[in-house]
Amino acid sequence: MLGIGVVVLAVLWWWITYRDVVGYAYLSTREAGFCLVGRSDLCDLARALCRGTHPAIALGYWWGTFWIGVAIASLSLALPAQRQS
Repeated sequence: MLGIGVVVLAVLWWWITYRDVVGYAYLSTREAGFCLVGRSDLCDLARALCRGTHPAIALGYWWGTFWIGVAIASLSLALPAQRQS
C-alpha cells in the first residue's frame, strides 16, 4: 500500500510540475511523460520555463520518487504476506 501511495504522490507531483508545460504545448504529453520516469535536458528546460508560476516544491520534482514507489510496490508483491491470526 505504501508503494502505491508513493507512486500516486509522484504522479501528482509530476502533474503539478508539468501540466502548464503540456497546456502551453512546450512539450507533448508523451515528452512530459518521460519526465515522470527519467531526467533529460528537455525536462530541465521545461521546468525552467515554469519557474515563475509554480510553488518551489513543484520545481523540486525528482523522477526517482516514481521508481522508489514502484520498487516498494514490487517488493510488497514479491514478499509473502504475513497472516494475522
